[in-house]
Amino acid sequence: MAIKNTQKTLKTRTERLKLKNQKFKCIEPAALEEINGLFEILGEKIDNTVTQNGTSQNKLRTCVDLQKFIKSHCLIREYSFQIKKCGESDCLICDPVRLPHEIFNQLHYIPDPQISSNPDHYQDFDSLYGQNTTEKDIPSKKNHHECKELAPSGILVAARVRDFVFCISCSKLRCLFSQYVLDDSDYEALQTAMETFAYTCGSPIVPENHFLYDKVFVRMNLTCNLPIEQVYYSCKIEHSQICYYCGEEDNLVEPSQEILSQFQTVYPLCEVCQERGKNFFTKGKIQM
Repeated sequence: MAIKNTQKTLKTRTERLKLKNQKFKCIEPAALEEINGLFEILGEKIDNTVTQNGTSQNKLRTCVDLQKFIKSHCLIREYSFQIKKCGESDCLICDPVRLPHEIFNQLHYIPDPQISSNPDHYQDFDSLYGQNTTEKDIPSKKNHHECKELAPSGILVAARVRDFVFCISCSKLRCLFSQYVLDDSDYEALQTAMETFAYTCGSPIVPENHFLYDKVFVRMNLTCNLPIEQVYYSCKIEHSQICYYCGEEDNLVEPSQEILSQFQTVYPLCEVCQERGKNFFTKGKIQM
């Protein structure tokens, strides 16, 4: 109930905001019945190997029929997931197109933001609609200018990692730091804060008016395209072995004895990232 009250307050405040005289609109989250219905449709019409308990990126990549559907009917982007009828008459998944074909063929995926000739502005939607665009200019993919860390000097080190938080955008774990070990009341308040406030890479863990703002810190110079922090692997608190590049815990590749003998530290690598051309990230070359 406490979360529902907080959500209601945030919804009310957010819907007071305007952008170019247009009010913000908050969408209600999907109900459990709707989620169950979605997975029933996925199982019946697309891929019966998809389950609610197996929705990690690595697991979904093993669902062959789902991947075929995504390739032919969907466009995955950092800020959106778009689905469009394929238009093929023999498709067993989507119903036939009811629009006149000349109109249907003018329907395109929403384009990605693209920087204009003025680097401080993006191109107009109308100039991009129907064009092939990339995600290179979206804010979370750009290399931001370094910002000032909120944490005092000497805090952002492995010995002062106290907990971890998931970024809601990239799903990577990020380290939480504090000068001293949190007492029970502070730790409980931190857990409540992480349930209440959505964290994304590059933002503080709590709002400025929260009493933990000057006590618990997260690295500010992070973006979603950056790998897992190296202090994650060397911190003293319990942690899982996860892929250095994407944060996945499943299907890690076993490093060869050759690479283990050449470097003091070899960071974990998953099969998917290896297939994408990533190599083991290493530190401390051993002098033979």
